[in-house]
Amino acid sequence: MKTVFRMLKMDLQNIIKSFPVFMTILAFCLIPACYALMNINASWDPYSEANTGRLPIAVVNKDEGSSINGKNINLGSQIINELRRNKSMDWVMIDEWQGNYGLNIGKYYALIEIPQDFSRKLLSITTSHPEKPNIIYRSNEKLNPAATKITNTAKSSLADEIKTSFIGISSKEILKRLNSIGIRLNDNKPEILELKSTLEDSILTIENTKKYLGEVSENSKKMGIYLNQLKKDIPKLSNKINNLQHIITQEKSLSQSTRQTVNSARDNLSSGINEIQSLNTQVQSLLSGLEHVSNESENLNIENSSIEKIIDIDNSIIKKIQSNIAVLNSIDNILPSNGARELISALTRMENSIDIEKGYVDYMKQLLSNNASKDSMNSVMDQLSTTADDAASNALELSNTLYSSIIDPLNVIDSNIDNDLNNYNGILQSVKSVVSQLNSLADTGASISEISIQQAGQISKRLGDIEEKLNELSDKMKVVDEKSLNNIIDIMEKNPDQISNLLSSPVELKNVQLYNLGLFGYAVTPFYTTLSIWVGVLLLGIILTLKCRKFKDGTKINMAHRYFEKLFLFMTLSLIQTSIVLFGEFFIMGIKPTSKITMTAVALTSSITFTIIIFTLIAIFGNVGKGISAILMILQLFGTGGIYPIEIISSRLAALEPFLPFTYSINGLREAMAGPDLNNLFRMLVILVCFGIGFLLLMPLKKVFHKFIGQMESEFQKSGL
Repeated sequence: MKTVFRMLKMDLQNIIKSFPVFMTILAFCLIPACYALMNINASWDPYSEANTGRLPIAVVNKDEGSSINGKNINLGSQIINELRRNKSMDWVMIDEWQGNYGLNIGKYYALIEIPQDFSRKLLSITTSHPEKPNIIYRSNEKLNPAATKITNTAKSSLADEIKTSFIGISSKEILKRLNSIGIRLNDNKPEILELKSTLEDSILTIENTKKYLGEVSENSKKMGIYLNQLKKDIPKLSNKINNLQHIITQEKSLSQSTRQTVNSARDNLSSGINEIQSLNTQVQSLLSGLEHVSNESENLNIENSSIEKIIDIDNSIIKKIQSNIAVLNSIDNILPSNGARELISALTRMENSIDIEKGYVDYMKQLLSNNASKDSMNSVMDQLSTTADDAASNALELSNTLYSSIIDPLNVIDSNIDNDLNNYNGILQSVKSVVSQLNSLADTGASISEISIQQAGQISKRLGDIEEKLNELSDKMKVVDEKSLNNIIDIMEKNPDQISNLLSSPVELKNVQLYNLGLFGYAVTPFYTTLSIWVGVLLLGIILTLKCRKFKDGTKINMAHRYFEKLFLFMTLSLIQTSIVLFGEFFIMGIKPTSKITMTAVALTSSITFTIIIFTLIAIFGNVGKGISAILMILQLFGTGGIYPIEIISSRLAALEPFLPFTYSINGLREAMAGPDLNNLFRMLVILVCFGIGFLLLMPLKKVFHKFIGQMESEFQKSGL
């Protein structure tokens, strides 16, 4: 080894003494770092809005709009407005000809076209024949494959955003209308309740007026004062009645919408239960055909066919039951009721019966396949008949429960709401007619002091009639109480944002990063670090010779001396290259791995291993070894899972992964970046060391190929190429 280190010292001195050589070696030490840093920087965060926002995508809006309930709506324009606020892409609003021309010449990566009938089809959901609208997407695949994938993602995101926005906006607007009516009703609740006391006050005022009219000859002045006071109260009462009539008109509109919703829910549930009963009847009919089951060959196909039909029908029943249970659970969550829970229980019992029936049918199928005895099959048929009867009973129970627990209560609620609103409206109409009479009476109050005793009697009689009507109204107003108003308000004041958000996006995907690496640049750092180390060693093999100078003192140099001396020289320069790469990543790029020490250890181990591999190949095979090293690098670019998952590449290339050193260098650096698992880290380092030792053991092959490789290189030099 003393001779080896003397040779290494001499080579290092020669590098330092020659300025051109030193600068060349220095440049080749910096090249791997430049290669790694530029690639990492280019891949730092390619999918951020700051980067994807520079990709131009043409948007053509041909939507002509549509109308609903007399209101013109252009959903295409609304989408355009949303895209103007969306910075994930460079959305370019343009006409159709310019958009297609720009797409063809490569000015735009993709084009999204909103057709003329987009609004009409989307709003057809309110009709009996809804249509699904289309959005036309075209991309220019020849520009850039990665850009095409990114714009494809934008296309899917746009479609999802339209779906979510449509469901959210439509449901939110409906709920907002209900919410605003409920808020106004809640705001006016004190006035509604105050109306009862106002009526009582009015009755009391009339009684007092009558009392004073009886004393009109003695106290006509006081009579006028009270009538004036009554006149002041009349505008207040009239305003309240007008406001309440407006509220009740809106409530009647809500009642009509509620009735339609109740009828729709009732019909859907009834249709679902009827379909379940119909399917169960088909099962019973098929089971009746299997009562005299046998394993004779002429009947076996028919019986197997009947059993398969029963299984398919049972599966359909279970799906219908589960669908109805999901609907009832949603209804119960929004408007809890014992009826919904009773029907859910009935559906669950029906589902259990069908599951048991399926089990027996599967067992019967096995018995037929195994040519079981007739007694065994008859025994199973008896159990199937019992189970079918239970299912039929459960189906009947479903129908009874539907009508007793769901449909009848819904009808009662619908009827009660309508009756209450009609009562309120009738009360207010009566009050309004009384108010006009009170107003007419109060206008004459100024001349009361001059009315004779006979006229005062007439007025007293009119007040008596008014008092009688007010008493009737007061009796009717007894049905109006705070509890009934609170029930209506509670239905109307459901949170529109919360419910519309639930309907438009029932599931929220929570993204939890396992190692908090975040940026794509962090993810590719292990790959480009590994690749730069390999490239650095390969460059050294291209510029440095493997020949050694002889010592002036005549010290003999054998093949082993030359091999290890040059290996140590390559290794020294490779370690310098790797250190520069790590310095640039840590302090220029600002990469902060979980463990810098671990990352440095893995990188230096990779540097030593790659140096041994490449140098040994060059030492044994000469220029051919350089070619083999380049081929190994190409195989490892895609065969080690550095960028793409190993599962999506060619199976033949993926099969090489365990035998390539890149695999363990990249995985070791990933452990250092994300937080090392010591067992995995130790395994990666050990395998890298094994690669190095394995190629060191190949060194004796140099003697085998030395003569042949020497002749090949000599001929190559003679060719002048």
